[in-house]
Amino acid sequence: MSSGSPRDDVSIYAFYRACIWLPVLVPTVLFAVVRAFALRPANGIGGEAVLYSLVWGGLPYAVLATWATWWVGGRPEAQIRRLMFLAPPIMVAVFVPLALLVGLAVGAVVPFAGVALLGGIVIMLLGYAYVGLTVLLRLSLGPGDDSA
Repeated sequence: MSSGSPRDDVSIYAFYRACIWLPVLVPTVLFAVVRAFALRPANGIGGEAVLYSLVWGGLPYAVLATWATWWVGGRPEAQIRRLMFLAPPIMVAVFVPLALLVGLAVGAVVPFAGVALLGGIVIMLLGYAYVGLTVLLRLSLGPGDDSA
C-alpha cells in the first residue's frame, strides 16, 4: 500500500489502528443510537444487550486492541494482516478462560460455561466479520505495496 513516502506509511498504520477499534466503536455507536431514539428491535434485544456485549467482550478486547494498536506501528503490512486473521482466535483464548473464571468465582460454572461457549462462537463470527470489513476497506484503498 505504501509508495515509499512516510505519509503513506503513516496512513497505513492509521488505517489499521482505526480498524482495530471497530469492534468497540460500532457497538458503542449502536448503543447510543438505540438509546437516543428509544428504538426497540422486533426481537426485543435493545441497547442493554449491546451494552452487556461491550462489558463482557469489550473490556477484554480493549486490552488486546490497546496492545495491537501499539504493535502495528512500523510493522510490514503482511505481519499486520497475519495478526488481523489471528485476532478472533486470540480473543477467544482470552474470553473463554475469563468467563470460566467468573463462573468459578460466583459458583455458577455451568451457566458461565454456556456463556464461554456462546461467547466463543459469537467472537469468531463477529471477529471474522470485522476482519472481512477491514479487508474490503483495504481493497478499496487500492493495491499498494505489500512492504508497508
